Amino acid sequence: MTKGLRAGGLRFRAGQAGGHVTDAPGLRFGPRWPLPGRARLVGGESTGSFVARLAHGNGLGLAEFLGRVGQGQASADPERVERYPQSTEMYVNEPGLRHLAVLSGLPAQMLRRALPSLAEQYVLPGGREALWQWPWEAENGYPVRRCALCGYARQIGEPVWLMSPQPWQVCLRHLRWTDDSRQEEPSFVDMRALPECVRAHQVRLRLVRRFTAAGSRAFADASRVVRLWWAAAPEEPLWAERAWRAGLGARTARAVPLVIYPEAAALACSMLRFERGGRFGGPDRSRWLREAEGLMAGAGLDCEVGRDELLRWLEGRR
Repeated sequence: MTKGLRAGGLRFRAGQAGGHVTDAPGLRFGPRWPLPGRARLVGGESTGSFVARLAHGNGLGLAEFLGRVGQGQASADPERVERYPQSTEMYVNEPGLRHLAVLSGLPAQMLRRALPSLAEQYVLPGGREALWQWPWEAENGYPVRRCALCGYARQIGEPVWLMSPQPWQVCLRHLRWTDDSRQEEPSFVDMRALPECVRAHQVRLRLVRRFTAAGSRAFADASRVVRLWWAAAPEEPLWAERAWRAGLGARTARAVPLVIYPEAAALACSMLRFERGGRFGGPDRSRWLREAEGLMAGAGLDCEVGRDELLRWLEGRR
């Protein structure tokens, strides 16, 4: 299931977490009582992020807390372990989930509903001893920083990492863009400086609501095509200027999904209209190709740069 554990680490055993021992009579069978400090549940949060907040709320580092949840391997460097939630995800088996339920003072089913990586399909095998793992990469999405203002509204002061199907999130309430970047700064992009990207996000949400899987697929196809356009001309003034307004480097991979958002949304709408029109003959294909090339021209691109990608997409619509 996992893609490889972090190497060179420690092995923790349940109840042997950094010398902090609780519930001594029951250590062999796992924790018996909730910890005094509680962590508020956040829907969509990564398990690793929740566990880190629970540890910190009880005055513990993540490295010394992990042994209370079960057995597993992690880096011998506690500072490196602290960075795990922003890099990957923590997975547990059923006994590990039960331990986490006791420690948090919350029912296991409530944890499962809030934390997507505790869903049955992601639970680790092994039913006797409590186990946890931090694979090199998350199995079911990307750890993306949650809008901090949303956290403050719920009196959550430390970073929260969500499990996101894409490596970024938009908070429309506070107009903030966050992503899975390991960089500390900027921790978010203020989208008030990028109204065209806000509108593009709203278009994407409408497509997904109205057309569900077809809308998501159209946006994914369009993003792939426009990303290749960007790769051919990363310093095109339109995109470079957006990156500047976002406070990001024009050539940084982190900037790409944000600066291409308006063109990706427009192309997704065009792709979806073409597909739902159901007419894939020569004249209709030519008409759609001219429309898509018009989007490139509007972005200041030479149409020759991206025509091959458009033609490849058309080939799949025969």
